[in-house]
Amino acid sequence: MKSFLANEDNVKILGRTLQEDGTRWLILSASGIEFSIEAKKLVVDFTGDETAHPSQKADGSPEMNWARYEIFVDGKSVILGSMDKSEKSVTVFEGGATKKAVVKILKLSEGTQSFMGIKKITTDEDGKISPTPQKKLKIEFIGDSITCGYGVEGKCSEEPFSTQTENAAKAYAYLAAQKLDADYLLTSFSGFGIVSGWTNDGNINTIQLVPAHYEKFAFSWNSKRFEDRTWDFTSFQPQVIVINLGTNDDSYTQDIEERQNEYAAEYVKFLKTVREKNPNAHFVLAMSIMTGGDRLFPWIEKAAKLYTKETGDSRLSTLHFVPQTKEEGFGCDSHPSEATQKRCADVMADFIEKLIAEKKVVL
Repeated sequence: MKSFLANEDNVKILGRTLQEDGTRWLILSASGIEFSIEAKKLVVDFTGDETAHPSQKADGSPEMNWARYEIFVDGKSVILGSMDKSEKSVTVFEGGATKKAVVKILKLSEGTQSFMGIKKITTDEDGKISPTPQKKLKIEFIGDSITCGYGVEGKCSEEPFSTQTENAAKAYAYLAAQKLDADYLLTSFSGFGIVSGWTNDGNINTIQLVPAHYEKFAFSWNSKRFEDRTWDFTSFQPQVIVINLGTNDDSYTQDIEERQNEYAAEYVKFLKTVREKNPNAHFVLAMSIMTGGDRLFPWIEKAAKLYTKETGDSRLSTLHFVPQTKEEGFGCDSHPSEATQKRCADVMADFIEKLIAEKKVVL
């Protein structure tokens, strides 16, 4: 048997990950690895964080915070699992003739709930693996639960949150990147906003703010691992950055103009930070996938104009999604269904293709 570490020499890195003591930790939504393989056998050893333990529920049902993952071989899903124990060894294939394929391992759930790591990749003695090529187009998606794929596999709007119904690979961001044949990075946190996170009582929620965590490596409610690390922006320099934030802010700003203006002002500050870290990217400021998203969209447009006026930087566009509909159905907690996510992925991909055609985005 031959073993490989999940490092840049052996695999292509997807999203925000970290290598520590040989383990490749998958942190944010849709983070993972991809590699070409020529082998008769493939086994992947996973490790979990503090949430990785057998179910403690009386009926043995899945825990809400388990990290969820999926393994694809040549684009086809072959294994869907969760970190229900601290260590797992998963056989992807074995026996028969030597297989030549492309393998992708994705963390489907978000980093706010849990992390998971890849300890090693094992093949037969003659097995070989290598990183897949980098794509010409790179896109970062900065967002909230919509970008994470929160509840996309839920059966109805009344169903509560669980990582077991969350799937970033079925969310508009990942799907748009696939349609565009682009490498991607998702920086997304459920419940987070720009001036306020989600609030039930109208009072400002300053705990769940994307600007406060954008430069950090990770954030989790259930683990303090990696909280002191900062993200290396030089490791992924995109040509396009999509920012889809405001749905949670709207729970605070509502129809109060003073608060809406506060949102626009904080949005401008955040754009300046994102530009500092990503000097060559074209920004797409998007919103309105969920019901009620229309209310803050004019302040996104205002923020775009204020930012350009203050900086002279006009490398940005705004995109207004048509909100979800009853006909498309709803996921958990009224989040976008798979049908809504697919529609918005097509809209996003078409919009970016147009930016490329207009040479606003240069490959």
